Amino acid sequence: MKHDLMLEAFTAVLATAAVSSASAQLATIDEASFLQAFEGRFTGTGKLENAGGSSHQLSCEFDGDQQGSRVTLSGRCSTALVLSTTVKIDLRYDPRTQRYDGEFRESKGTVANLAGTRRGDNLALSFRETAESVRPNPPAMLTISRHAEGLALVLRASQPGQGQNLDLRLSGKRRGP
Repeated sequence: MKHDLMLEAFTAVLATAAVSSASAQLATIDEASFLQAFEGRFTGTGKLENAGGSSHQLSCEFDGDQQGSRVTLSGRCSTALVLSTTVKIDLRYDPRTQRYDGEFRESKGTVANLAGTRRGDNLALSFRETAESVRPNPPAMLTISRHAEGLALVLRASQPGQGQNLDLRLSGKRRGP
């Protein structure tokens, strides 16, 4: 009798471990599939609003590179006044925690750590500038959304009147056969 109970308990533990492992593998496959939308060349326009009230229309071009549960978006945005900046966003998905983390860098001096989760077609990421940033702003939220034509990036400052807001819509052409 005692042997049967131990066998049942052991079998239950193995079954739970197998289900957890299978769930983690499915989540990793699902995330890799989601991240494939970031692969390719993207172009688009948007608007950057500064805390002081000034705003700039942007024209941007990005290349996306997806490798498994990692993705990099590298590109350039410029204004009509020929001001230009390069941007690089590196993200990786951790199937163990089911979270994304990474880094945002732009050539004018903004460096931020990114961390968050995915809900449907949206990545909601905290945007916390590091001590490396030239002009640190308060924490913000960066949302990267997948849509039929490409990607949308939305940055919202957490404190009204401080930081920057960004709205960028990118259309893309996927690489590959």
